[in-house]
Amino acid sequence: MELIGSTKKRILLEIAKRPSHGYQLALSLTLPLSTVYGHLSDLHKLGLIEKKIRNRQIIYDLTEKGKTFIKMIQ
Repeated sequence: MELIGSTKKRILLEIAKRPSHGYQLALSLTLPLSTVYGHLSDLHKLGLIEKKIRNRQIIYDLTEKGKTFIKMIQ
């Protein structure tokens, strides 16, 4: 049984490498921007990622819960 879908997992693993903004994630993962932002919203609601403002951009980073979750799914 999967806890989250494969796209959300890919996004979390990419954020685990380095905090990123949505556009950067879309480019890195070759996904539509709207898809990435939809998944980012879901992951934020689950408490797995947090938003930070850096240079007037919203950067997504893992929360402690997100870091623990990554360890569970790898």
